Amino acid sequence: MLERYETALPYARRWTPSDPFMTVVALMAFVMIGTLVKGVCTYTHSLLSARIGQLGAFELRALFFRKLLGYEVNHFSQRGVADATSRFTSDMGALASGVELVYGKTIREPLKMVVCLVGAALVSWQLLLFTFLFVPLAAVSISWLAKSLKRVVRNAMREMAQLYGRVEETFRSVRVVKSFNREGYEMAKFRRTNKQYFKRGMKTAKYSAMTSPITESLGIMMLVLTILAGAYLVIHQQTTLFGVPMAPRPLDLGSLILFYGFLIGASDPARRLSDIFANLQGGCAAADRIFEIIDREPAIKDCEKPKRLQKFEKSIVFDGVFFEYPVAETFAPAPERKKMKPRDAVKLAWNAWTEKWKRADKNVSPSPASSAVAADGKVAANSSISEKGRENRIVLKNVSFEIKYGETVAIVGRSGCGKSTLLSLVPRFNDPTQGRVLIDGTPMTEIKIADVREQIGLVAQDSVLFNDTVFENIRYGKPGATREEAIEAAKKAYADEFIREELPDGYDTNVGPGGALLSGGQRQRIALARAILKNPRILLLDEATSQIDLQSERYIHKALKNYVGSRTTILITHRLSAIKLADRVVVMQDGVAEFVGTHEEALKNSPFYANLWATESLDDDFED
Repeated sequence: MLERYETALPYARRWTPSDPFMTVVALMAFVMIGTLVKGVCTYTHSLLSARIGQLGAFELRALFFRKLLGYEVNHFSQRGVADATSRFTSDMGALASGVELVYGKTIREPLKMVVCLVGAALVSWQLLLFTFLFVPLAAVSISWLAKSLKRVVRNAMREMAQLYGRVEETFRSVRVVKSFNREGYEMAKFRRTNKQYFKRGMKTAKYSAMTSPITESLGIMMLVLTILAGAYLVIHQQTTLFGVPMAPRPLDLGSLILFYGFLIGASDPARRLSDIFANLQGGCAAADRIFEIIDREPAIKDCEKPKRLQKFEKSIVFDGVFFEYPVAETFAPAPERKKMKPRDAVKLAWNAWTEKWKRADKNVSPSPASSAVAADGKVAANSSISEKGRENRIVLKNVSFEIKYGETVAIVGRSGCGKSTLLSLVPRFNDPTQGRVLIDGTPMTEIKIADVREQIGLVAQDSVLFNDTVFENIRYGKPGATREEAIEAAKKAYADEFIREELPDGYDTNVGPGGALLSGGQRQRIALARAILKNPRILLLDEATSQIDLQSERYIHKALKNYVGSRTTILITHRLSAIKLADRVVVMQDGVAEFVGTHEEALKNSPFYANLWATESLDDDFED
């Protein structure tokens, strides 16, 4: 080694100053230049890491939004909009922070640590290995902490979604809350949900707070062990420790101090990593929740090779249609895990094992439906048992009838009898549990969804308008429509008059979020104008005139009378005037199409329909 130093000495003298003070100046200049280079590299690295995190979140938001738009309508009724909002905002932010950490400190700090450990290994790799005796214990502790922290953070994110849902529901129903003086009740409900989230947050804080003490204690243990071992080797000039060779020659004090310096240099990145540990686990939990949505396949989607439907022109057929909703909440939050004593776990495993062998001896396989049957062995009349053992609510039962092109059909029945569900099968918002819906002789599931919906115009009971102008809302279903076409559609819906006379900017008036600046009847007529402008071959009206005053309703029925003749119209209504527009009526009772025929035939052959008609007639007399 001395010979190598002497060989390099002439080159060192040529390129380094000979004066001691100038040597110090050169060293300080080197330190300053190195610090400046490090600052530039750190700034560039932080900027690039942030860009990767934000760009990843940007692309994930677009993918997440596209996947949600592709999901079936029931997805939002089951999970609620607040769940998607929570994942879209707080979870996405946590994921972006996690990605930024992965490409930032999680790469930079380990690199520093590796350099320091390599330096320590050059001094004495045997002593470095001796230092790592506590590494397995540290790995087990950190692994346990990571799993616990990730589980707690995921549960906290679920609680955040429920908190969003509580706020959204309360403010959406603020008129009802205030009219019934239920502010105190809503505050109590919010306080309970908020307290649950607070408890989850404190659990997260507890595990986060454990990270630094655990890692610091283990690091100090490793350092103390190394100091004792190194001090023993230097003081006693030994080359072995417990009979294990530690160095080819006794270590001097300078080498030992250099070794300690490298270990201290490696401990600082380890401390920094422990500080970002909680955020990293939060990003992992957020990624689980986000990709749970992204990776899920929608229940309503095109088949591999869908057929095209250029123009609907024959008939819509409901062939033995059944449909059922799950009673139990499919996406309910996971229950809180209960602590189990070891003897209880052994007892549970023993019972499961003995039950398995009993079934094997009897050659009986467990029935997935057995857990959902009531204690008396019966299942509710309007329920079935799903493959997962859940009790499902049957909404439609063996519904079969045909609607020819150009025909107007009214679906009537009491609330909850399956009218809206039956209507939702036409645009494939839902698919039948059993049976088929055929359009022009082809099963709906074999036709491209976009082609089917291109033929359909829908006016629902709760008309939804977007936070835009009246003109843009009317031409939403036909983006290329001119202003003249939109005005003509508004005239047919009897909306032109109030748009021009009552709205401050006419067709350029912004309707507010959800059309909040308009009355219910005004929103309904604009929605009807939107459907008329699209000029669909299939018109679906789900209680479309329920929010309109009687005078406007009569005008609209006159417009519909001239409008529905050239297209297929399916309407759900309780109004006598609307039923008179129909060529045939479908009488629904408890999910069954009790009778299909003309209005006169239904009066003669369906006592249920005759009773509905008589009740509606009395209601009309009362209104008059």
